[in-house]
Amino acid sequence: MTIASSSTKLKTSDKLDSRPAIFGRKVTSTFRKMFSFDHRPPGNIRTCWIPPLVFLTIIINFPRLLKLRFYLKEERKRRDPNDVRILFYSDNLDETNGIANNLRNVIPYMRNHGMKAYLAGSAFNTRPCGVVENSYCILLPRLFTMEQLGYANSELAIPRISPALRLLKRYPIDMIELETPSPGAWVVCFCGMIAGIKVFSHYRTDVPTYAKTLVKAKWMHTYVLWLMRIFYWMARPVISPCEDYANILEKELKVPANQVKILPRGLPLERFSPELRGKGVWEKFGSERSLKKVRFAFIGRISKEKNLEFLNSVWDKFSAKFDDVELMYVGYGWYLEEIKKRFKDNPSVCFAGEQGGEMLASLYADADFFLFPSTTDTFGNVVVEAMAAGTPAIVSNYGGPRSIVQDDKCGRILPIDEAKWIETLEECRTIKLEKQDVYEQMRIDSHERSQRYTLESSTKTQFEYFRKLKQETYRI
Repeated sequence: MTIASSSTKLKTSDKLDSRPAIFGRKVTSTFRKMFSFDHRPPGNIRTCWIPPLVFLTIIINFPRLLKLRFYLKEERKRRDPNDVRILFYSDNLDETNGIANNLRNVIPYMRNHGMKAYLAGSAFNTRPCGVVENSYCILLPRLFTMEQLGYANSELAIPRISPALRLLKRYPIDMIELETPSPGAWVVCFCGMIAGIKVFSHYRTDVPTYAKTLVKAKWMHTYVLWLMRIFYWMARPVISPCEDYANILEKELKVPANQVKILPRGLPLERFSPELRGKGVWEKFGSERSLKKVRFAFIGRISKEKNLEFLNSVWDKFSAKFDDVELMYVGYGWYLEEIKKRFKDNPSVCFAGEQGGEMLASLYADADFFLFPSTTDTFGNVVVEAMAAGTPAIVSNYGGPRSIVQDDKCGRILPIDEAKWIETLEECRTIKLEKQDVYEQMRIDSHERSQRYTLESSTKTQFEYFRKLKQETYRI
C-alpha cells in the first residue's frame, strides 16, 4: 500500500474501515491521520455547526487557494486547449448508493479511454483516516460528520481541503462537477471559485422531495428549497438526466433554461445479460417452489424514499390473491428490518441481501418483472440494469425511470395508485403464465432499449460538452 500524503501514523491495531468490505472497492493508499470532530446523530445544535465550519475551512485555506489560482492559470496556458481535466465530487462516495456506484463505473471508463477525469469525496465516519480506493477514488479525511436527518446509514460531511490542494498542484484540473448539494459540496464550490476553477453541478438527487418524504418539519422543506436555489445559482450550468428534472430545476429551483443541460447517463451494461437467466441463482434465496412462481424483484437501496411503503401495501393485497407469485428484495438499507418484520408470516417475500458481480446480474435476469415505484430518482440505474438483463420494468410515472422504460413494450409506467399497480401486477402474471410469446418479446425489447445507456455513448457526449464548457469559461 502506498501513502497519499505524509505518514499515516496508524497503530497496528487500527483498521482502515470498521464496516464490512464493500464489493469491488480496494484501498490502494492512505492519507495521514488528521483531527476530526466525533461523528454524532443529527440534532439542531450540531446542524448549526455546519455553516461556521464551512466558512472556517474556506478562511483557513484562503491563502493557499489564491496561490493555487495563479498556479492553475499559468499551468492552463501551457496546455493544449482541448486537454480537459475534470474532477467529480460527491460526499457520499463512501457508501453504497446509485450515485456512488454510477460514478465508480463512469470515471474508470473515462480514464481507460484517454479522458482525464478524477473522483473525490469524503471518507465515511468508520475510517480513522482518508484513503484512495482503486487508485482513482480519493476519499478525503473528514473534519466533521453527522448522520443525515431522516436518512440512516448516510451522513453529512465536511472534508479536509488541505490534502486536496496539494494534490491539485500535482494533478491540475479545469472544472469541478458537484454531484450533490451537501455541506462538502458547498466547501468545494467556494474553494473552486476562489481558485479560479469552473464549478458546475449535476442534478442527481431530488433533495426537496427527499426532505418532504423523510423530514416532518415543514419549515425544513422551505429552508432546504432556499438552500438549493442558492447552491444551483452558484454551481451553473446544471446537468439534468431527463426532461422531468429539467422542468423542476427551472420552476422550483429557479435555474434559467439556458443554464440547464440534459445529458445522458451510462452504465457498464456488458455485466448484465439475458443469458444469465436460469443458472439457479434465484433458487438460493427464493422459496422451495420458486421455479413455479412468477418472480418480481426490487433491487436497490432499501429505504423509504424509494416509495417502498407503497410497494409493501400493494404486495400485501396482490399476494393475498395468488399463491404462485414471489417478491425478492435485493439490497441493504435502514428500512430492511422493518420490511422483514412486516412480511415474516408472508412466504411470498424473500430477501437476498446486498449482492454484486455475477450474482447480482443473475438475480436481475432471473426476475420475471422488476418493480421500482420510486418517485424521487432522477435517473434509475437499477431500471437500466434490469432491462439490460432482459427483465421488463414496472415504474412510476414520475422522474427519470419513466423516460427509460418509455412505453409498454419494455414494461409499464404507472401512477402511484394501489388499484392500478395491483391490476398491472395481475396483468404481468397473466402475460408470464399464459402469453409466453408476448413475454419473450418484452424481454427482447427491454434489452434492446437498455443499450441506449452504454458508457461509450454517454461519456463521449459528456466530454464533448465539457470541452465546449472549458473553451467558453476560459475564452480559449
